Amino acid sequence: RELRVGKMFNYKAKPKYANAKTAVWWDMNCCPVPEGYDAGRVRPSIEGALKELGYYGPVTITAMGDLTEAHPHFLQRLSSTGIVVQHAVNARLATLVFNDLMEFKRNNLPPATIMLISGKLDGQLNFPLGRNQQIQSGYNLVLASSSGGSLQRLHHTADWRWKTLLEAAADSVSQDTTTSYVLRKCSSSTLSSFVCRACKFTGLSVASFTSHLSTEEHKKTDKEEKKNFSVPDFSPFITMNDQAAPEYVNSKTAVWWDMDTCPLPDGYDARRVRPSIEGALKDLGYYGPVTISAMGNLENAHPHVLQGLSSTGILLQHTTRVRSYIYHDLRMFKVDNPPPATIMLISDQVEPVLSIFLSLDQQKSYYNLVLARTFTPPSMSCLCHTAEWLWQTLLARSPETTSCVLRNSASSFLCGSCNFTALSVTDFSRHLSSEEHKKEEFFSIKSSLPEDSDEGEESMAKASFNYSKAKTFEEEKAFRMTHVLLFNRRPLPAWPPMIILSLQQR
Repeated sequence: RELRVGKMFNYKAKPKYANAKTAVWWDMNCCPVPEGYDAGRVRPSIEGALKELGYYGPVTITAMGDLTEAHPHFLQRLSSTGIVVQHAVNARLATLVFNDLMEFKRNNLPPATIMLISGKLDGQLNFPLGRNQQIQSGYNLVLASSSGGSLQRLHHTADWRWKTLLEAAADSVSQDTTTSYVLRKCSSSTLSSFVCRACKFTGLSVASFTSHLSTEEHKKTDKEEKKNFSVPDFSPFITMNDQAAPEYVNSKTAVWWDMDTCPLPDGYDARRVRPSIEGALKDLGYYGPVTISAMGNLENAHPHVLQGLSSTGILLQHTTRVRSYIYHDLRMFKVDNPPPATIMLISDQVEPVLSIFLSLDQQKSYYNLVLARTFTPPSMSCLCHTAEWLWQTLLARSPETTSCVLRNSASSFLCGSCNFTALSVTDFSRHLSSEEHKKEEFFSIKSSLPEDSDEGEESMAKASFNYSKAKTFEEEKAFRMTHVLLFNRRPLPAWPPMIILSLQQR
């Protein structure tokens, strides 16, 4: 079941999260308490919103922001309900929250829920936290923001507007209730600390905390923090070619190969592709069964190449919409093959769009992921993968081909445009050269593009360029909206319906 709030879908808590811990990080700079609002009602407002969705476990709340000008009475009211109040330089909030999140995960095994309250914090954390969520599954994520309905790579089950969350509780949380709530919190736990993250200062009273914030020593440290701020180091997330984890050694590996962006070199023996891929996988300890699907525009492919690939058990599929079909097949594979299993993508077009949706999928149900492409990317992918090869280097292996050829004698050939299946190269090549196929292909391409195809292609290219140059989360949002809306005109329902719906509504 779900509760619909505005244009967002807030899902009821799954049973495993109903009584589990919830840790809340609140960015007070982006989501301040409205003027005149009783700060003592913030905690019951947050807990009330969580309970409406079925989260009844213990809740810890950390409020962070620049508190230099905060009124002592306001700080006291927050603290009196058990909220930990922390002063931090605005530029460092994302780094500090991420470090706290990792510490929380080290000390609290899943299941557990994480809540981020911010107008931009989720956007700044979508890269490192998104990758971490792909590795450490079992941590449910919910969000609240100043505007609500933000676009990011983080898979979450609820998203509130901060103002709406506070106002909704205002009707149900009376002043008397708030007062008794404060007294109950204070009597059941020790007073929460006031922390200055810049100076590593901790105080147990508002007086000592505000006194510290007014000292010259603190002001000097704060100024140095702002001056010396640098972009967080995400080097721990750099991919290395790691040996297969025990659960993946004998499990299935499914390979999707984009032949348009990662073609075979001229003169290369097509029969060597499968043993080259399997050899690279075995070097890292993957010994389970391997299926390989090769996709691309095969109209001009030489029959000898198609026969060589097919003879080793590679499934060949003609399509002009490779990414759509890869994503569609990936989802079907996951339905039939629960983890543990390994997915391998061979393509230069994993970034930028496909990786966003795969990242969201990976955060929900983790599958081991390995990649191959023709170039070394200038920046890290948002996908957490355990191995990555250069396509040319992978093919440079010199495996034997005879044994592999004898193992599989024939595989199917598919035409995605016409839904045509063949068991021989002759029938497949004859189909691709037929007038019927050319007619079907023409209408398929025409229907998949905007009315002005030149303008559509130019817009898509411009959007891809803008994404690669994006420096801020807002720029990434603009890119994703443009690209998804263009891509959604295509007839194949490749992207998850809920993602498309939420993007269009917002």
